[in-house]
Amino acid sequence: MIVPAKKLVLITLRDFERRVLRRLGELGVVHLRRMNIWDSRELLEGELERVRELEETCVRLAETWYSLYKPGFKDERNIFRKYVEVRDELRRLYASRMELRRLRNIIAGIRAMGEDEIPPSESGAELSTLLIILLIILPKDALGKLIKRIKELNVIVKRAELPGDEVLLYLAVLKDRVEEVRELLGEAYYQEIRLPDYLPRRCDEALAYLDLRSSEVEKRILELERELEELRVRLIWSVDDGGQRLEILNALRNEVLRLREEFSIEVRAGAVGDMSLEEAKEVLDKITKEYNSIRERIEQLRAEREELERMRNVLSLLSGLDINLPELRDYENLVVLIGVVDEESLDKIREALKGRLAVVEALAARDGKVLLAITCLKEHFAEVNEILHGVGFEDLSSILAKFSGSPSEALEEVSRRLEFLRAEEERLLKELLELRKNMAPKLVEIYEALELNLRLEEALRGSLQTDYLRIVQGWVSEDAVGWLSEKLEEMRKELKGVIAYRFEDPKPGEKAPTLLKNPGIFKVFESIVALYGWPGRHEMDPTIISGMLWTIMFGLMFPDLGQGIAIIVMGLFFTYVFKRRILGMDSRKIGRLMIGMGLSALFFGALFGEFFLVEVQPLLPGLRPGWLGESSSIIWLIKIAIFFGIAQILLGIALAALKEFRNGEMISAIFSHHGVAGLITYSGFILTAFHFLGVTVVPGLLEFPELGIGALMSWPFFLMVGGLVMMILKPILEHEQVSLGLGSLLETMTAFLANTLSFARVAGFAIVHAALAMVVHEMMHASPVMGIGLGLILLNLISLSIELLVVAIQALRLLFYEFYSKFYEGSGIPYRPWTLTVSRSPRPSGS
Repeated sequence: MIVPAKKLVLITLRDFERRVLRRLGELGVVHLRRMNIWDSRELLEGELERVRELEETCVRLAETWYSLYKPGFKDERNIFRKYVEVRDELRRLYASRMELRRLRNIIAGIRAMGEDEIPPSESGAELSTLLIILLIILPKDALGKLIKRIKELNVIVKRAELPGDEVLLYLAVLKDRVEEVRELLGEAYYQEIRLPDYLPRRCDEALAYLDLRSSEVEKRILELERELEELRVRLIWSVDDGGQRLEILNALRNEVLRLREEFSIEVRAGAVGDMSLEEAKEVLDKITKEYNSIRERIEQLRAEREELERMRNVLSLLSGLDINLPELRDYENLVVLIGVVDEESLDKIREALKGRLAVVEALAARDGKVLLAITCLKEHFAEVNEILHGVGFEDLSSILAKFSGSPSEALEEVSRRLEFLRAEEERLLKELLELRKNMAPKLVEIYEALELNLRLEEALRGSLQTDYLRIVQGWVSEDAVGWLSEKLEEMRKELKGVIAYRFEDPKPGEKAPTLLKNPGIFKVFESIVALYGWPGRHEMDPTIISGMLWTIMFGLMFPDLGQGIAIIVMGLFFTYVFKRRILGMDSRKIGRLMIGMGLSALFFGALFGEFFLVEVQPLLPGLRPGWLGESSSIIWLIKIAIFFGIAQILLGIALAALKEFRNGEMISAIFSHHGVAGLITYSGFILTAFHFLGVTVVPGLLEFPELGIGALMSWPFFLMVGGLVMMILKPILEHEQVSLGLGSLLETMTAFLANTLSFARVAGFAIVHAALAMVVHEMMHASPVMGIGLGLILLNLISLSIELLVVAIQALRLLFYEFYSKFYEGSGIPYRPWTLTVSRSPRPSGS
């Protein structure tokens, strides 16, 4: 069943907008409607009287509030009417300003042609007894095609360019050629100018007059624009796009997410907090500042410790040498380098630096390494450094420059500093752990508060606002309107009357959301309906009937008792055990659908006698194991599929006619191909075919004799013709072209035949499944090992995967294209109430 929605228009003061909106989220029954600038204009202009009435409500609301809390608020009941008057006058002045500017451009163009006077105001003014003057405006791109042809008519042409890619033509035309010129100009878009009578005849006087008028109009426009702006800030309704507040909230949320990840904190899904935004920001700033301070100090300590570790490694290498560390300092012209190199590289260094004004001194040697001191002029430093780098010289100058004395003393000093740094880092890590422990609850609370404020800001986006009012629109399912009215009245009393609201029916053509209410056993089939499209408020809910048809078609195409049981088991697993999403779909919905599919496959498998592709005794009278080998059984199965399809098509057409009747579309309901006429035509078509072929539906009860060509003289044929005549009348009654009706007639008859034969695939897939059982039977007789391995195991796996998926899709295709296409559009939108996860009052069932 479809539950339509009513529109809620709620007005509150800006000071209370978040409290009111949060309460709506807690109630959880309002599908918020995002408005745009066109809605604002429609509210202000298209429904002027209702807006004035609404404005009176707003003013009274604001008066009550300001009289209580802001004394000195003046009565402004007529502000809306004043706004409309100023706005209308401004529109007239804008049009007048445009007209004055255009006239000035035209007269300036006439003067640029060398004319001192403007032509008389009447169209086709006489220049002499033989000539007529025409002032024409043409698009510039059309001029090149016409100018030569115009001159061929002995026309005197003067032209001047106008703003906007237009050209002004001053044409002096012979009287007997005027109509020819106008006909020629008619090949392109042109405008013939008639100058107003009030303009002076001389061009310079006319220009001065227009400049004066323009100045007066411009001055008045500026005055009215200022006045309108003053009115607008208090009255005009604009769409709230969120703006800066939303950016701030997102920035804060990102910071909380960063800290949450650093602190490894879990938050409750969907929870919202009560902390105010100001408090949340203050606490977050404090946590962030303290956390960043500790992290920076830890990073500094670690960087210093890494440097000291490197120093300790160098000093450990030198500690066994009986030397003192050289004193390194900056010299005016010299550079001193201390470093380590392999012993075999020492001679290479001395040879390379020979004659380069560099002194090489070996201070000590140990374990194949030599400690060198190299002194050179600063002007040769780059060259010397490149040579040293090429032989693997490790420069230790920056490390050793920090120490003096023996390496052992320096090593002890570095070790003491390292111990201090380790202790300090451990202390800071404990401090950070304590901060995480103490601030984690606050951080969770901040996160939830930010989530709440973000939800509120996003909900406010698209609502209308004035300087002191907020107008929110949304949809409420009809069965929840009474309950919501009670809650809104409670809220009005709680907030001392600072809200006003009303419920409206959707306007014609307005797309309102719809709610589906179906018994629990059929609820899962709403997901199948949604694949085609959600039902609109004027449509019929196909959930129950489509769920039954889809399940039956699946069982007919996949009749297997054993595999049906396996599908049920898989369905139970996905419903109650797996509970995850599969390819973006809820596994519980998939599981419930599979349970229905399995029951149908089980039922028809028992009737047809198949158990995991093994033929058993069928329960259906007249069938025996191996029925696929009998042609009569195959024909019988095809007939069952076609009969099932005929019933489904007739049901679809009947539902289409019922929908049109309910919506008041009487002509379509009676005369369309998906109305009574279509029902009569299709019934006559099927019965004619039955008489032509001679079909037995129920032996002994419903049999049609084979008439052959004589069926064209039977009553079903004339029934079909009568339905076709009714369909031909439809375009005539709707004042459309009869040829369109004839084309639709041919298409309808073709579709009837194609739709009916399409259901033969139901029998086709059942035959394929039975053929697989026959293959298993033959393989078991040929070789039990091959029959069990390739037959029972492999083919059953293929059936429970590929065949199951293909059959489910084919049943869905028949449902959508052969059934839904008759009566269902799926043009609606689902009713999704805006909710906040907090404790709330119990909602009405189904909302």
